[in-house]
Amino acid sequence: MFGAGVVLVAAVGAGLLVPQAASAATTCAAPPGTAAEVAQVEGDQACGATSDGTAGAWSHGDRGVGFADGRGPALVAAAGLDGGVGAAESTAGRLLAVGAGFQALALGVLDLPGTAFVLAGPNSQAYIGDADDPVLCEGELAAAFNLEALRGCLAVGAFRFVTPGAEPPAVDLAP
Repeated sequence: MFGAGVVLVAAVGAGLLVPQAASAATTCAAPPGTAAEVAQVEGDQACGATSDGTAGAWSHGDRGVGFADGRGPALVAAAGLDGGVGAAESTAGRLLAVGAGFQALALGVLDLPGTAFVLAGPNSQAYIGDADDPVLCEGELAAAFNLEALRGCLAVGAFRFVTPGAEPPAVDLAP
């Protein structure tokens, strides 16, 4: 199970590193040292990075939207690729959020110290909260893991893996 998560992270990471043809991607950085709020919008892509001066925040939009917001000792990064949205917000932890593809959304919120990542592929959502919030992982390709809390979810096609304590709420479909 863990191997599938590593493969997913590697695949998305490779997508960030491989240059896209004729792309004028936006990148925003608010490194530790000085409070900053940076935003760029160019056509169908955008990025935003906010730091209180103690945190570091970086984002990337390549035909998508990335937004990162860090406070305190946080280090956050987000990327929106090929129509996806990635957003990361933390006040104390290390967090990565990547949304890649049509109708992909990844949203990470980490209020406690720790390390987490949230990734969403096409037609998927992913969400991670702090230790008191549920982990939501849906769709065809999604992952959300809080490594310190040992809570998470992985969805690849019909395969679903959910750790104890991260189960999605039951939905009653009766009319």
